[in-house]
Amino acid sequence: MVKLVETDVECCQIISEDVEDAIILEGSPELGLIGNILGWLLVEQLKMKQIGFVDSKDFPPLAVLYNGVTLHPFRIYNAENIVLFLSDFIIPPNVAYDMANGIISWAEKNKAKEIITFNSVVVREKTGQIAAAANSADAVKKLADMEIPIMPFGNINGLSGTLMTRSMIKGIPASCLFAEVLNQYPDPRAAATMVDVLNKKLDINIETEPLLKEAEEIESRLKELANTVQEGQESPAYS
Repeated sequence: MVKLVETDVECCQIISEDVEDAIILEGSPELGLIGNILGWLLVEQLKMKQIGFVDSKDFPPLAVLYNGVTLHPFRIYNAENIVLFLSDFIIPPNVAYDMANGIISWAEKNKAKEIITFNSVVVREKTGQIAAAANSADAVKKLADMEIPIMPFGNINGLSGTLMTRSMIKGIPASCLFAEVLNQYPDPRAAATMVDVLNKKLDINIETEPLLKEAEEIESRLKELANTVQEGQESPAYS
């Protein structure tokens, strides 16, 4: 039986198997739900095994359903020496600092090689590019050598931002990848633009077709909704 190890911080408990020398990915839903959408894709295509979960009284009252089975809303997965922290809810601001410290403590204990977190940036018009930032000049150079555009200025919100600063203090290499989104709605097409970068960076082979198909379905539903609203506006108020 695999031993589950508990890591305690002020706000939460991380209960999981130990996985040493791994690359840690963090996917929590920010604008466009990029990290969450991409995380689910990785779980399915890499056939990742759940090795633990993060628990806290400060989390929203929530259970996730998947194929009719309830799952913890913040799970930890592993495959091919990649560990994924995957949340199905937005991390409350009052929890983000301690949550980041918990993940960093887990990373230190397991001698993690690197942390990669996913986020988004709102644009007026998409170019299809991925931007990146890192917590050291050396890490920025590695991203630039991969021909990934570097985000020169701005803020990193949510758990991603706190992970970047806490990992910097602890000397753990970390980077944040940004997809372009137009608004707050789920954007599988934007998440798909990150796949090529991840395939190259992690030496894996993730396919984008499921996300592109999902994007087409969402876009079709939005178009139908827009047409319905427009038709309603054009209809006379009285007959």
